[in-house]
Amino acid sequence: MGDEYRENDNYNYDPHTHEQKDGFQGSSDDLDKRIEDIKRLVVQGANEAQQRIKRVVDRAGGYWQQSQTTPMPHQPSSVEEHRIRQLANMWSNQNWRVARELGTYMEVRSLRTDEVWEVTLETRWETRTMEIVNEPYQGRNVGMPRPLLPVWDYQLADVVGLKAPLTRTRLNDLDEVVSCTNCNSTGHVLCSNCNGRGWIVCPECKGRTKKRCTTCRGRGYISDVTPGGEKKPFFQRQADTLMRSVSGKFSDALDGIRQQGVPVPNPMDTDPASKGPVIPCPDCVKGEMPCTCGNGKRVCDVCEGARMALCNNCAGTGKLVRHREIVRSFDLRTQARIVGESVIPSQYLEKSHGDLVYSAEITEPLYADAPPDEVPNDVWRSAVEMINAEQRQDKPGIDPQTQSRPTLQVVELVRIPYTVVDYHYADQDYTLYIYDNEGQEKFYADSYPVRWDRIDRLFKAISNDLLTPAPGAAPGATGTPTSSEESNRGYKAERTTGGYRVPIEFSPYEPEEEEGEKKPEKPDDNQGFNGNDYRYR
Repeated sequence: MGDEYRENDNYNYDPHTHEQKDGFQGSSDDLDKRIEDIKRLVVQGANEAQQRIKRVVDRAGGYWQQSQTTPMPHQPSSVEEHRIRQLANMWSNQNWRVARELGTYMEVRSLRTDEVWEVTLETRWETRTMEIVNEPYQGRNVGMPRPLLPVWDYQLADVVGLKAPLTRTRLNDLDEVVSCTNCNSTGHVLCSNCNGRGWIVCPECKGRTKKRCTTCRGRGYISDVTPGGEKKPFFQRQADTLMRSVSGKFSDALDGIRQQGVPVPNPMDTDPASKGPVIPCPDCVKGEMPCTCGNGKRVCDVCEGARMALCNNCAGTGKLVRHREIVRSFDLRTQARIVGESVIPSQYLEKSHGDLVYSAEITEPLYADAPPDEVPNDVWRSAVEMINAEQRQDKPGIDPQTQSRPTLQVVELVRIPYTVVDYHYADQDYTLYIYDNEGQEKFYADSYPVRWDRIDRLFKAISNDLLTPAPGAAPGATGTPTSSEESNRGYKAERTTGGYRVPIEFSPYEPEEEEGEKKPEKPDDNQGFNGNDYRYR
C-alpha cells in the first residue's frame, strides 16, 4: 500500500510546474473510508458467527438429552403379541441397523397372518443316442440279427434318482460278425515297433558298432596311481571316492544330453590330466570299445524278428463282432413358483423351509379339478399347468427321436406362513413381515427404525441452528445490505448456498470522479495481479 501511495505521489506530481496536483487528498480519504467499512463488516460478521455458535453450544445439552430419551416400553396384551415382541427383539439384536429392543418399545397396532405356497417341479430329462462298438470275435455264434428300431422304442431298465449318471445299454440280438479291415481278415499286421524289418538300431551304439568307454569316459587315458607310495588319510580317501562318484554321474547325465544335440557345458572339472600324471586306458582304444551288438542292430522285442504282429482290433482272429449300445445321458431342471400375494420378494421366500404338504412322483396324468387334501385349488391348478407345460416342450422341425424327453418328474408343494405386524415407533408407522416355520423365523421390512436415528436428528438440529439467524436481529445485521441499500448504493453481493459463511463485504462507497481524474482500471484476468500494476491512468 505504501508503494502504491508513493507511485501515486509521483504520478500526481507535475515535473514541469513542480506542483502537486489536486485530487490525491480526496482519493486517500476514500481509501481510508473503504478500509474502515471493511473492518466494520468483518467484525460484525465475526460477532454474528460467535453468537450462533454460542447459542448452539447452549442448546446442545438439551438436544443430547432429547436424543437419548427412549420411548416407553409396552406390555403385550396376548400370547401371540408376546411372541411377536420376542421375535422383534431377536431381529433387532441380529441386525445392527435396527433400533435396539424394538419389540419392547414398539406400539403394536395390528397383527394378521397369511400364507403363500411354493410350487417346485424337478424334471429329469433323458437324451438317447445309439453308438456302434466293435470287439474281437470270440467264436460264439451270434445268430440272425433282428430289425433295428428307433432309440425311444426300446424298453430299457429304469434309472433311479433325479441325478443319474451316464449309462450304456447293449442291445441283444443285434450282433453282427464282420471282417477286420485293419488286417484284411488275416489277423496279422506289420510290426509297428520295427516297421516290418524285424530289427531295430542298437540303442547303445546307435548303429556304430562301437560305444564310449565307461572307464576313461572316452578320453583314452586315466589318472596314474599316487607316486612314491604316498598314502592319504582314510577320510580324505573316502571324500575323494565320493567326489569322483558324484562327478562321474553328473558327467554321464551331461554327456547324454550332449548326444541329443544340446551343447551343455560341464561345470565340473573331471579331466584327470588337470590333476596329475595320466596313463593310457587299458580297457579301450582311443576312448572307444566294441559294442555287444556286433553289427549295430538288435532283434525287435515285439515281433521277435518275425516282422508281423497280431492285430489289436481282432486279437488275431481276423473277425469282429459289431454290436450297438444306447447311451443315455440325463439333465436335471428345477422350476419354482410362488403362488399367493405377498410383499416379501420371491428370492427370500424360496430360501425358506416352510411346511411340506404334498410331494409325489408324476406317473400318471394330473387333473386341475382334483386337488389333494389341504391344497388350495389355485395352488394345485398352478402346479398342473407347470407340469403340462414342461412335458410339451417338443421343438418343431426336429426328429423326435433325437430330442430329450422328461422321464421323471417330482412335484413338491410347500406352505409358507407369514405374519404382518403394523406398529408405531418414534412418531412413525412401520410394517414388519415375519415368515417361515416356528423356530426358523425370518424377517423382512421395507423400512424400520434406524438405530442411529436419534444421533442423526441431533446433528440436523444443530445444523438448523447454525443456519438460522439470531432472533430479533435487525435487517442487514448479518452484514448483508437490504434491498433498498443495494439499490441506493449499487451493491452487488454474491449469494452463496450451503453451510454458514461469515459475510465479508466490499465497501458500498465508490469515489466520485473529479475533473481530470479517471477511475482505476482492473488488471487483465489473463495476467498476474500485482499491487504495483493497480494504478490510476
